[in-house]
Amino acid sequence: MIPRARFYEIPSYSDERGTIAILEWEKLLPFPIRRMFYTYLVPTTEIRGEHAHKSCEQFLLALHGSLRVVTDNGCEREEFLLDSPLRGLHLPAGLWGIQQDHTPDNVLLVLASEPYDPEDYIRDYSRYLEYVKTIQ
Repeated sequence: MIPRARFYEIPSYSDERGTIAILEWEKLLPFPIRRMFYTYLVPTTEIRGEHAHKSCEQFLLALHGSLRVVTDNGCEREEFLLDSPLRGLHLPAGLWGIQQDHTPDNVLLVLASEPYDPEDYIRDYSRYLEYVKTIQ
């Protein structure tokens, strides 16, 4: 199966005290969270990501500001704008991901299905294309 990214709308509730957004993995998130990290103060000209994971899934949320995410499954590229904390982007395992065009105020939260494992990463695009042939 060819992996593809998918947007999820995050439920939120507002009143005079502000807004709360709720992420429950059994109700919304497509996997249990085993790791979280965030990036911030990323210069607009810098590109992050540029890799795929063999087994780790990720859920990306722009908590503040915005960025563009480019995904590639070996057959097609898609571009997504993350500009709201109420919309998350699911990157399944086996999908090449690039984060770029961060606004200066961007804070990107990443929820991951696996702990960090350097063996899970594919960092060379030509090796990624070979890998994709084995999972289709």
